[in-house]
Amino acid sequence: MTKKDPFGERSCEQEIKILGGETYKKLYFDEAPFNEVAVDTDTYLIIGRRGSGKTALARYFSFQEKITNPLCIEVLKADAYEQVLSEISRRTSTTRGIAISHLRRVWEFVIWSLIINALEQDIPEEDKICKIERKNKSKLVADLIDYLMRLFNDEDDSTIGLSIERIVDNAELDRAKEIALKFAKKQPIIISIDTLEQYNIEDDALMNALAALVEYAAEFHLDYAPQNIFLKVFVSGEVFPHLKEAVLLNPLKTVKHPVYLFWRPRDLLRLIGWRLHYHLETNNLWDSKVKIDWEDENDVLEKIWVPHFGRTIQNANGINEQTWTYILRHTQLRPRQVILICNSIANLSIEARTFPTFNNNQIIEGVRNAELELASEILNSYSEIYKNVNQIVTSGLTTLSKVFQGNELDKRASQSAPEWREEYSPTKFRQLVAELGIIGRVTRNNHEDGYIDADFEYASTERLILTHRDLCVVHPMFYRKLNISINSKARVMPFTTPRGNYE
Repeated sequence: MTKKDPFGERSCEQEIKILGGETYKKLYFDEAPFNEVAVDTDTYLIIGRRGSGKTALARYFSFQEKITNPLCIEVLKADAYEQVLSEISRRTSTTRGIAISHLRRVWEFVIWSLIINALEQDIPEEDKICKIERKNKSKLVADLIDYLMRLFNDEDDSTIGLSIERIVDNAELDRAKEIALKFAKKQPIIISIDTLEQYNIEDDALMNALAALVEYAAEFHLDYAPQNIFLKVFVSGEVFPHLKEAVLLNPLKTVKHPVYLFWRPRDLLRLIGWRLHYHLETNNLWDSKVKIDWEDENDVLEKIWVPHFGRTIQNANGINEQTWTYILRHTQLRPRQVILICNSIANLSIEARTFPTFNNNQIIEGVRNAELELASEILNSYSEIYKNVNQIVTSGLTTLSKVFQGNELDKRASQSAPEWREEYSPTKFRQLVAELGIIGRVTRNNHEDGYIDADFEYASTERLILTHRDLCVVHPMFYRKLNISINSKARVMPFTTPRGNYE
């Protein structure tokens, strides 16, 4: 954390680099709703959209206390091995079932090689299965897959599957498993693999490789979790719906008890309060006599949030609302988005020399300054899934009314047609705007009280289907980006809020 950005950096990697590992542990908020279940020995698949905390959670495995003193093996930069993995996928088979079957074997070789590499100092030289220089784990994965590729250079594509079987089933790999299982009796092993944030879902080779990893993770979990070796695979929430619907061979068998990184408003409040408290305390700006119950969101609200942000503000439409609600409804409930907005507000107060107190104008301007960047970040996260997504969205939704009937989407879809680089249809356009969390479906409309509750796909495990009969709304984050016409003063609440808890 820096004086310029008192709520923290934009990524876990940046924070660890600036703070160091030990200090980062103090900053990490270990009471998120999914922390415990993610560590649980029954969990092997974790799904989250960009900014939801996947990398931070992968780091958490190394200092959590539920599994005692584990050996943690982290593969956090998937781009290091994407190219070689995609290439090996292209060479296995054009038939998805066969390709995924072969690629599961590749992942078996890679994962056990990672484990043995991590146990290197405990293994006699003659038992090592892969003589590859020690590097960061992502580069090591790339080298392991590249090692297989070199073995396949002299093989005809039709015989590569047989080559994989020979390598993966050889005695050296069996010996590696014996060594690892013996080690795990004394010390648990956790392997966490983060996959790409962006996928071209039309790239069959890469999608097959991802499906193979998920399928092997399910198989690995059944065989080795009872023996103290745990594999945790992180999958992009942006691509997971397509993976489950169209790529995995048997999703009911493969996707069992996945953990979705969904943040509740109360937990985001506690997280951002924790970070502000940490900054104030480390800079001697906190009254040590004030103690906060971090399990009680109301205590956090009253003792850390309200004293600095105030209880209410008057928004741009002249309506009074809670400061926390105002900030939260301009996000898609992800920590990175809340941190970015709060830093934007804080930096204005630093310039005005009012920090750590934030006034009405600073809060409104800070949110306004941040929301364009947040909207662009969402579009960027889908740039590989929907080619030309920025142009599709801006051409189709610019000047749309804030509240509208669902049949308007079909009219708007036709305006976006020239921007599609793939097959266009009104149905695909509706799917796109729902998937990105730009358009939601109204669930409760109370203009007298000045609010509109709406469901958005990013907060659900299932698709949000928008029909012409639905009353729809635009997410507040996109008002400026799309020059939305404000045809209602009612506030759009893109999360479930108890009745009456708006003021």
